[in-house]
Parts: sequence; structure tokens; C-alpha cells
Amino acid sequence: MKHILIPVDHSEPSWAAVHCAISMHRDAGICFYLLHRESLNLQLDEEVVKLETDYNTLHARIESTKKLLSPHQKLISLSSEGTFIAQVKEAVYENDIDLIVCSDLYSFDQKAKVDLTYTKAIITRVKCPVLIVPQGFKCKPLEQVVLLSDFNFAHRSKATNTLTNFVNRSQTHLDILQLKTSNSILTQNQVENKSFLKSALEQFSFSFHSVIDKTMDDALQFFINIHKVELVILFAKNINFLENILFLPVQDCVPDYRKKLPFLIIHE
Repeated sequence: MKHILIPVDHSEPSWAAVHCAISMHRDAGICFYLLHRESLNLQLDEEVVKLETDYNTLHARIESTKKLLSPHQKLISLSSEGTFIAQVKEAVYENDIDLIVCSDLYSFDQKAKVDLTYTKAIITRVKCPVLIVPQGFKCKPLEQVVLLSDFNFAHRSKATNTLTNFVNRSQTHLDILQLKTSNSILTQNQVENKSFLKSALEQFSFSFHSVIDKTMDDALQFFINIHKVELVILFAKNINFLENILFLPVQDCVPDYRKKLPFLIIHE
């Protein structure tokens, strides 16, 4: 059985991620775990009323979500106290989680919503594959996905197995893209790592590409537009890509891919 963890709060984006996870994983035998924060003991009457309202809303959403499951799938509600990241780690460990699916926007702090703050904590502090679902993503079967690689790392079998399992299950074509800011040739180490990746994917449909542009943002957006990419894959050990593609502070002009495309982060 595949075990998928989805942290939720009372915001619409987190529940959109739940619905997307279910629509992308229709196989029998999958168990979805919804992780919601255990509310603190509150003293004021109005806070107690809000707590009861939130609980009723949560219960109604869970019951409604169960109706979306395929035959022989399960949905389990989890709640625990402690910090957000401690809850996620505990849930991953105790339930043998294979994949975390999360929104790119949470509001656990009860204040203004913070883009990617909680999601970044999951990616950097929990050793589990993470699928980030943006608010603007329309869930549908995938046809074109792209893996970003600079071929500077020799990936372990755990990471390549996660990649091949994803490609096999989704039956998509995999583009492997090297983003470049200059027309430099590959080093011997890069050539060897590229060859290893090619061998790991030999039974699947894939192709290698490179794009040269002024910035990684521009290069990736250009490739996505040309090839109609629907999902981006990153290896977590490639900090350069995470910081320059995924965790770059949001500016006034946000690249389309940051708003519309899901990201799959693979750990070693």
C-alpha cells in the first residue's frame, strides 16, 4: 500500500492539494493521511465557539473528501500537538509515508498567509519525497514532465528509484533539462553522472535538453512554454536549483511556472 501524507489547515489551497493528490493517485491500495493541527486549550468564549466551528468544518470536509476515493482506498485523519515540522516528521515515521503532498500556501500561524514558509520546512527538514501543488494548478493526467539537473551529482539508487517509479506510474515522457548561463561543455564528472542517469531511465521515454539564458528563471520558463511542461522535478540535494528556482523570494513579477506548475522534490 502506498502511504500519502497531506498537511491541511482551514485554507482552500490546502484542501485543493488534497483533491489534487486523490485525482493523481487513483490506484487501489493507497492510504491518504490528512494531518491537521491539534487546537490548543482556549479560554475565551468566542475562541471556544470558533474552535467548535473549525472542528465541524474539518469533519464535514473529511467526510466529503472520502467520497472522492477510488475503491479500495482509505483516508485517515491524524492530529497531534507540537510544532508543525515535528508533527510532519512524526506522521512520516509512524505511518511509513511514501509521499508528502502539500500546498504552496498555509496559514497555520493564524496571521497573514506566508508563501512557501511551511512547505520549505518540509522539503529541507523531512527526508521524504514532496509534491508541491500551487493554487493555480488544474489537476489532470500528466503528459510532459521535466527533471532539472546540472549533472554535478551522482544520485543514489533510492532517488533514481523514486524517479523511475513516478515516471512508470504516470506514463509520461520525461525531459531532462540542464539550465545554463553560458555555452560551457560538460566536465568528465558531469558526463559520467549523465550516463548513470541515462542508464537508470533506459526503459522509459525520456530525452536530454539544455537551455542557455540569462537566468535560470528565464531558461526554465522558455522550456516550459515550448514543451508544454506540466510538472517540474528537482533533486533535494541540488541546493542551487532549490534556492534559485523554488525558494527565490516572490517578486512583483512571478514566473508563470511558480504559480501554475507542481514541483516534485526527490530526496536521496
